Amino acid sequence: MRPRSLCGGPLDGVRRLLVIRHRAAGDLLLTTPALRALKGALPDARIDVLVSRGLGSLLEGNPDVSRAIEFDRRSIASQAALYLRLARGGYDAVLDLVSNPRSAWMTALTRARVRAGYDIPGRRWAYTVAVPRERVGPQGPVPRYAPEAALDLVRALGVPDRGLALTIRVAPLAARAVEDWLHSQGIRPGAPLLACLPAGSWPSKTWLPERFANVMESLAGEGEVVWLWGPGEQELAEACRARMRAPSRLAPPMGWQELAALLERCSLWVGNDSGPKHVAVALGVPTVTVFGPTHPGTWHPPQGPHAVVEATGLECLHCNANHCPLPVDHHMRCMRDVTEERVIDAARALLGRSDVDGRAPCASR
Repeated sequence: MRPRSLCGGPLDGVRRLLVIRHRAAGDLLLTTPALRALKGALPDARIDVLVSRGLGSLLEGNPDVSRAIEFDRRSIASQAALYLRLARGGYDAVLDLVSNPRSAWMTALTRARVRAGYDIPGRRWAYTVAVPRERVGPQGPVPRYAPEAALDLVRALGVPDRGLALTIRVAPLAARAVEDWLHSQGIRPGAPLLACLPAGSWPSKTWLPERFANVMESLAGEGEVVWLWGPGEQELAEACRARMRAPSRLAPPMGWQELAALLERCSLWVGNDSGPKHVAVALGVPTVTVFGPTHPGTWHPPQGPHAVVEATGLECLHCNANHCPLPVDHHMRCMRDVTEERVIDAARALLGRSDVDGRAPCASR
C-alpha cells in the first residue's frame, strides 16, 4: 500500500524509514514526539528505530513504531551484523537523531534516497537534508525542550509536529509484576506512592544522597516511599533507605517496562535529571528534579505538574560538565547549594494541588 502523499515533500512515497536514536534511554523517550509526527504523516510506512541494547522495551507497544532494532556498541559482532544489514539497503529514508561520526557513517551506508541529520562539521556529508542542532541567538545557543531538536529535522522534511508529549506504553505483564510486588509489600491498592531515585548518570548532577533521605523522611506521611535504583545503584538506594526512621521500600530489580509500571502507580517522583525522570513525565507523574550542570530549559518539560529546584547566583550553573572541575569550596556548589527545604516545599506543593485524578495540574519552576 502506498503511503499517504506529502504533496511532493522529501518523504513523499517513502515506504520504509529508519530513525537512528541509540545512546541514552532519556534521549530515546524525548524522540517520541518526532516519531508520532512521522507516523501521522506516513501512516502506512514502516518506521524502524535503531536503539542501544536493552532500550527496545521503551518502545514496546508504541503505536508510532513498527520495530525497535537493538545493537550493542561494545560488541564487534553486533556492530558488524548491523552494518551488513544497513548496507543491504531497503530504507527509503533515514533520520539520524544522533549525528555523531558513527551514526553519520551508518546513515550513509544505507544509501537511502533521503538522509537527514544535523548540520555538524565533518558529518554533514552523510546527509541530503541537514539542519542546525541548536537555535542560536545573540547570546549563543537558545535552550529549548530537547524534543524540539528532533522535530526540527521532521519539519525540514515537510512533516508538521503533533505536540511535545512523550509516549510510553506499559505492558500488561509488567503491570501485573509490579502489582504482585506491591501486594507482597503490604501496600494496599490505591495507596499513594512516592518514588525517589537518588542516583544520577553523571557525578556532577547528583544531589547529596543524605539530603534525598531527609526529604523522603519528611514526605513519608504523604504516602509509601519507594527507593528506585538501576545497574550499579542498589547500594546507594539502600544507604538512603537506611538513613530513614520512617518505613520505606527498596524497589526490586526492574527493567524499563517494570519501572514504567511502578511509576505509573506513583503520585510523585523525586530525583536528579535522569532517564527515569523522563519516564515519569511520559506517564504524567508529577516530578521534582534537582538541576545543576544541565539546563532545565532543555531537559525539563515546559508545561505540566513538574517542578525544578536549582541553585541561584552561580556563574558556573548549567556548565554541562560530567565532573565538576572546580576546587575545594566551589566544588559541586550547584548541587550543594540546593537545600532540603526547597525540595520538600516543591514536593508538597505538587502533592497538595490535586486535580480529579489525584495528580497536580501544574507547578511553577
